[in-house]
Amino acid sequence: MTNTFTWCDLSTFDFEEAKHFYTECLGWDYQDMGEGYALCEGKGEATAGLYTMPENFQRMGMPSFWMSYIQVGDIYKTVELAKQHGAKVEVEPQLAAGGGMIALIRDPSGAGFTCYDGSDLGVSQAGKLSQSVQHGQRIWHELHISDLSKVEAFYQHVFDWEIRATNEVGRYNVIVSGEPIAGIQVTSNDIKGDKEYWGVYFAVDDLDAELKHIEQSGGQVVAEQPLGERRAVLAYDSQGAAFYLVEQGAVANKNRKLGVGQSGLLNKILSYKFKWRAVLGLVVIALAVVTEMNWVWGVLFLLWVIPDIKSGSTHFLEHVERNSNPVVYWLIVTTWVVLSGYYLLN
Repeated sequence: MTNTFTWCDLSTFDFEEAKHFYTECLGWDYQDMGEGYALCEGKGEATAGLYTMPENFQRMGMPSFWMSYIQVGDIYKTVELAKQHGAKVEVEPQLAAGGGMIALIRDPSGAGFTCYDGSDLGVSQAGKLSQSVQHGQRIWHELHISDLSKVEAFYQHVFDWEIRATNEVGRYNVIVSGEPIAGIQVTSNDIKGDKEYWGVYFAVDDLDAELKHIEQSGGQVVAEQPLGERRAVLAYDSQGAAFYLVEQGAVANKNRKLGVGQSGLLNKILSYKFKWRAVLGLVVIALAVVTEMNWVWGVLFLLWVIPDIKSGSTHFLEHVERNSNPVVYWLIVTTWVVLSGYYLLN
């Protein structure tokens, strides 16, 4: 199916080490395709690719990374549309090693993905998240981003995607032909880091067991980040490539601690995180009350509304999304902006 995710592959430093890591964690077998590329197979089905990062990329200091592939019907048209809507084309259309055409694109936020025009590389992810798939197989792709407004029009125009808000704050489904084929998670840099990226998710039968395998194989468990009602974890492999694991059939418990040794970064994440923005807001309120200076209230309203504009969601007695309730959203946001201007100017 065009305009859906069809493949993913890992660009790594040490080919054999990567194979060992993912065999231990996901039970993969490998099929050598020549030219330094291998197919990763979970339960007999090809689900991903693996190759050694080119030396010129390594000299540039590129980290090891997972890449998501979107199947398109006309790669030249797609690349031209992407340019028109603010994307950066890192690699112009060229022949792929196994046939077909590929192009590497960065959306207006900087998140990278590969467009592929050719015969099917893998199974489409349409509807996969609501179904059960085999252990070790690719199940989902999700864009982790701090500001949806930067890319919403891009994906709508280039891939004809419908971006539909879910019941969770900041989470959206990407809909193609009535089916969810991917997700978008709007989140702060404190959680996702300072880069925008497409995350690749793999299914596992027992998440706690795989977390132990990750640490025993030299990887790192970063944090539990539920995917809808399912338990999911962000992890790094032994060479630093980020990926996600999703437990099949398990309901997420957001208060549950991870069943692994909580040391280093993981321990810090789970134990304590200073919320300086909230503290700053309380300081501003106290200052406004003590000094009786109206302009301080203006600053407070401004601090309140800026994150709402960036995220595309606000809260006034109830949660309101810009996508699903644009009129109410803009009425609330405009009210905060007007109040801010009123107090700053009087």
